[in-house]
Amino acid sequence: MMKSIWKFFTSTRLAVVLSLLITIDVLTGTILLSSSPKALGAIDLEIFFYWLFGAGLNNLTASWWIFLLLILLALFVVNTIVCTVDSIVFMLRPRRDAARIKPRRILSQAIHLGFIIGLLGHLVSSASGFRTMDNRLFEGSSIPMPQSSELSLRLNKLDVAFTKNGDMQRMDAYLSLIRDKGVVKDKVVRLNEPLLYQGNAVYITHHGEAPESMKFELSGNGTQEIIKIKLHEKSVTSSRGYTLKLEGLIPDFARDSKGKVYSASKQYRNPALEVKVYKGEKFLVTGWFLLQYPDKTPLAFDGLKLVFSGLTYRPYAILTINRDPGAVIVLSGALIFIISLIWLLFIKGEGMELVKRQT
Repeated sequence: MMKSIWKFFTSTRLAVVLSLLITIDVLTGTILLSSSPKALGAIDLEIFFYWLFGAGLNNLTASWWIFLLLILLALFVVNTIVCTVDSIVFMLRPRRDAARIKPRRILSQAIHLGFIIGLLGHLVSSASGFRTMDNRLFEGSSIPMPQSSELSLRLNKLDVAFTKNGDMQRMDAYLSLIRDKGVVKDKVVRLNEPLLYQGNAVYITHHGEAPESMKFELSGNGTQEIIKIKLHEKSVTSSRGYTLKLEGLIPDFARDSKGKVYSASKQYRNPALEVKVYKGEKFLVTGWFLLQYPDKTPLAFDGLKLVFSGLTYRPYAILTINRDPGAVIVLSGALIFIISLIWLLFIKGEGMELVKRQT
């Protein structure tokens, strides 16, 4: 019985059939990936096995080919391991000639070994690590690295440029990895050029600008002052002792028949900002600034005029931060596979040779 099973898994025909079935299954999966984006779209956003036994099981009509692929790959791995063990045992037997342990035989098993190591690395990556998307990091700020109590990531500078046609020319994020207030690693992260450190990989995917503060111009009596209010602070005191407080923002400013302010819709068609002005503890005046028409809605008090003069923006980068503990294992297997394959193709010996013999 055991001999029959062993003979079955050492069959070259089995390897060929499995290779064909895997190819057909993957081609089918390619079609399903494009036709079922909702069911399969998140497959790259999570650890594979977490997704597989969660969303994958709940959408078997779209993901059945993945389960079949895993079964076929498992059989292919068993076939490869059994063939490798069988060949090694054969080479280690007492032999009458040296042909049994020619370099070609050793390199063939090294290729098998590289393949197995690579799949082992993918197995580790599919069961552990993490993937975090849409990490927003503002220029000059830091965020903690996911699942780390020691490391943080700081965006020192964001350099984005476009061509005359509006195409992106570059999107460079100058990042620093920090531990205990000391810089561990500096890296200019670009598209497809991540920051790599101890299994962590940081990619830049998008960029943008967010409002950081509002600017007001206070003028009168022959003087002029620019006042900035940071949005998260909501109030500021000018050098003249006037305190401006942000009270509210509505997207579509309107007044009813009684003059009461309300928002006509949820769309930002006519955004307006309410500001109250104090002198010390004394309330002076309140008013609404139409952000699209700032000059038309000034506030007047104490012989002065307050005008909204615009927003200041702060650039940010959108980062994807992953940890892939199996990456080194996959790379090791790939190197063994590639080196052994190239060596096997160009080595002289029995069979077809790619090295031309001198005549």
